[in-house]
Amino acid sequence: MNRRTIPSLQMSRYGQDRLRAEGCVVMPLEFSMMQEPQRLIPHFHDFFQLFLITGGGRLMHDFRDHEVKQVTLFFLSPGQVHTIHPAPQMRGTVVSFTQAFFDDHAPPPSLLFELPFFFGSGVTPWLTVSKAEAAKIISLFAELQTEYDAPQSGVQEVLRATLRIVFIHAARLYAKKHAVRETTRATQLTRRFHLALEQHFREWPALAPYAKELGITVNHLNDVIREETGHAAGELIRLRRLLDAKRLLLHSDLSVSEIGYQTGFQDPSYFTRFFRRHEGQTPMEFREEIREKYQPESA
Repeated sequence: MNRRTIPSLQMSRYGQDRLRAEGCVVMPLEFSMMQEPQRLIPHFHDFFQLFLITGGGRLMHDFRDHEVKQVTLFFLSPGQVHTIHPAPQMRGTVVSFTQAFFDDHAPPPSLLFELPFFFGSGVTPWLTVSKAEAAKIISLFAELQTEYDAPQSGVQEVLRATLRIVFIHAARLYAKKHAVRETTRATQLTRRFHLALEQHFREWPALAPYAKELGITVNHLNDVIREETGHAAGELIRLRRLLDAKRLLLHSDLSVSEIGYQTGFQDPSYFTRFFRRHEGQTPMEFREEIREKYQPESA
């Protein structure tokens, strides 16, 4: 039996089909929540998203919850499970974009890998914006929405340029609130590894394919990842599979043994021990707790 862990949703059908086909959609958050209720249950997608949120509510990002009480930016990388539980006054804008759209013809590495809120170890994906800082951010999102809604010649370049400006301002604000390490070749390699891991963790259980993809040796990859994250690269692969197992425990009826096999753990006993070591509870205990927490709201 091969079931998807949770829904994989495509970009919203909003605005110009041409821009959507090129990999970018900008739309009011309240319109998305009203017209696409499936986005209010846990889901993921294969593109990036950036949310500007005003008003109250709650965010869920890979089983972590965050209460929103003021202007907030929410950053999503491909593959990350998330949902929004809005309060009545929640408003905002959501920008969906692919890396290909954002980079256009820029040479690698992508600027996305240099930003502190995408594909890093221990990244905090939300950023509270103070009242003093909010006006500039809100105006930039308004510019994105206006440009998208009434596309003129060069709209793609304006959207990409405005997104870059948003990210520069967001990175400055992020650095004030979180410890951000200087971007080095090692940090860029680590973020590239995280992206490759997201794309291939189900099919590549060993390090060699990742090292080949990144153009380095296995030993060098493992040394860099351990130095940057405190974990061996192989451990990060297992942890990524553990996250997939958590998603299956929430959204499928597979047995614990079946989930272990499907996520690459050939020994069910080892899978249970590994799960307990990292989560402090057995897979069955996790399933009961997480379903009680999310299923009533997802019905």
